[in-house]
Amino acid sequence: MSIIIPVYNEESTVYELLSKVTRVKLINDIEKEIIVVNDASCDRSREEINRFIRAHPGQPIKFMDHEANQGKGGAIHTGIGSATGEYLIIQDADLELDPEEFNLLLRPVLEGKADVVYGSRFLGRKPKSKFLHRMANAFLTRLSNFVFRIHITDMETCYKLVNTETMKKLKLVEKRFGFEPEITARLAKVKGIRFAEVPVTFNARTELQGKKIGWKDGFRAIYCILKYGWFSK
Repeated sequence: MSIIIPVYNEESTVYELLSKVTRVKLINDIEKEIIVVNDASCDRSREEINRFIRAHPGQPIKFMDHEANQGKGGAIHTGIGSATGEYLIIQDADLELDPEEFNLLLRPVLEGKADVVYGSRFLGRKPKSKFLHRMANAFLTRLSNFVFRIHITDMETCYKLVNTETMKKLKLVEKRFGFEPEITARLAKVKGIRFAEVPVTFNARTELQGKKIGWKDGFRAIYCILKYGWFSK
């Protein structure tokens, strides 16, 4: 399984995150391919990634370094292009989600119950995040459900496990936070594809701790939901 980790200014968390990812043992002895994409960070993220690679020789890590910032979506595009695992999953470098829960997303696929699995921060639990963030996520998810004709509880989640071949066939263009609604819209249009969700643990961080998504990204998400849901093939 390919694990794509987009990184932008995460010097305080990326080393620990990589430690967690490398320690995870996937079910059925599935091998990991770790793809780290540094999106032209302005801090010491690059140095921390290289420090981890030097300290852990032999780990299956591919490291790519953007010369110019392309946005989270752009970093994920780079990772998708290099992915060789049968499935891939996206993992942010900020420690809001726990890599130990990869197996929760793998299980429905391995049991033949789903083709795409989302890790929902809201399924059966109340995440520790701001009220306004929860309301914004709820609105965007309901809108995407209506437009895409699907039923999920967390469209904006980072954890999306998808067959790599399917992902590579999608014509993804959004390079920033519009990536989330775009990929959901395009997956929803794949004939016969089966969605599933599993609950995941979410430890929200604040703007002071480096959270980057803001209200402007919410308006972009609405635009992308409508654009890729109703006005794109």
